[in-house]
Amino acid sequence: MADKPFQVTHNGPLFAQGHYTDCSTPPPDKCRAQVDLQRLEAYDGHWHAVKHKDSGWTKCSGRYTTPGLKCMHDGHKETYNTQVTLQVEYHGRFSHPESRTRTTP
Repeated sequence: MADKPFQVTHNGPLFAQGHYTDCSTPPPDKCRAQVDLQRLEAYDGHWHAVKHKDSGWTKCSGRYTTPGLKCMHDGHKETYNTQVTLQVEYHGRFSHPESRTRTTP
């Protein structure tokens, strides 16, 4: 993760992290969180996942962090974002995945 002003130090690892701190009442039976560290690619203008973490279906709690991406300084500015997707299960029924994205220039 990068803190404001969203600059990553030379050769420092970059991570994407997602966590949830609150649940509905009653809580879901199971949750699945997926976290992607994505980079904006200049060649096609699309976001591409460069690191991924999937919690699998578990009890609903936790913080999930992608493996670190070692930043190679090559003089080019890179833009990254974090996408977190949460899906829940209630009594055998599943929600549609809900995604949140945060961009780090």
